[in-house]
Amino acid sequence: MIYNQENHRARHDLLEGLFLEIPIEIQVSIFLKDFKKIVTQERGLDIVDRKENLKSLLQLGFTKKGCKHEILNLSVSDYCAGPKPDKDRPGVIWEFGKKISGYDVYIKLKIAEAGSERIAKCISFHIAEHPITNPLKKI
Repeated sequence: MIYNQENHRARHDLLEGLFLEIPIEIQVSIFLKDFKKIVTQERGLDIVDRKENLKSLLQLGFTKKGCKHEILNLSVSDYCAGPKPDKDRPGVIWEFGKKISGYDVYIKLKIAEAGSERIAKCISFHIAEHPITNPLKKI
């Protein structure tokens, strides 16, 4: 088979469809392992410098290194929602939430692609504006 953009898109759509048939717990686990691998063994972590992120880091007494530590310690039970289409750019986002220093913290992650490079991005890391729901948390 000759590689071209159409074949690549068809293969991607097929794999994406198969992925959606996998139980959400497994999808989240796969995403977290992949994301953490990019952070620790590949390009590292890009934390988006949004005002709300920086304000919350300050309020939590965190540096970006502390933020990275919390992200690397996310588990399936911290999952909130996703995968959801990114409204601004190609790809999907995943949402997590966990209690940190007494605050509910909302965390939005994405694996972006730039050519052949994969980028682990933290789009949001801030004190939650709404109650956090963790549907996979075992009570």
